[in-house]
Amino acid sequence: MKTKQALFIATSVFILMLYLPGCKTDGFSNEEVELISSGKTNQIMELYTINEKSDSLLLRQKARKIKKKNIGSETLELLKKRMFASMTDTLNPGVGIAAPQVGLSVRMIYVQRFDKPGDPFEIYYNPEITEYSDSINSGSEGCLSVPGYQGKVDRSQNITVNYLDSTGKKRTENINGFTAVIFQHELDHINGVLYFDRIFNGFEALTKTEE
Repeated sequence: MKTKQALFIATSVFILMLYLPGCKTDGFSNEEVELISSGKTNQIMELYTINEKSDSLLLRQKARKIKKKNIGSETLELLKKRMFASMTDTLNPGVGIAAPQVGLSVRMIYVQRFDKPGDPFEIYYNPEITEYSDSINSGSEGCLSVPGYQGKVDRSQNITVNYLDSTGKKRTENINGFTAVIFQHELDHINGVLYFDRIFNGFEALTKTEE
């Protein structure tokens, strides 16, 4: 009898915790789960941009790490698919995207691997650049979160990146060229940095793109 009573209490507490404000499921709060689950698997998510003050506040946050045990969870997989849909939207395509750009302050990015056959899009969890080369190149960049503008940014041409892959396994890669630039741009996002922060005179130095 005591065992059944204890089991009932434990189950009741668990259910109650799921509905408490701020309670996390698969590493996400209730509000974050609601945002992720607000659309179908392949439905694009609203992009956060500097045009909205509330969006800008989130874009400037340093994102939190994703726990290895949550990689592959139902919530994270849905976010993964919806981020992909948002990045490959034919009306507003990109070559990379970071979770903060769709309202989730977690360390999760997509990068198009132009250094691989077929230029595949790949997902990375908790990426970190551990080495930057002294070889620097200045190239034009734009951003889904800074619509209508572009600017030249100095980036290292060779980097070393540590990350967790889609199975939760730790990986290290040496990445070069344009793909290395994309990694640096997306990692800036999960650190609360926007590309124009790396330009002298910042946003004022950007040029408008053609409509």
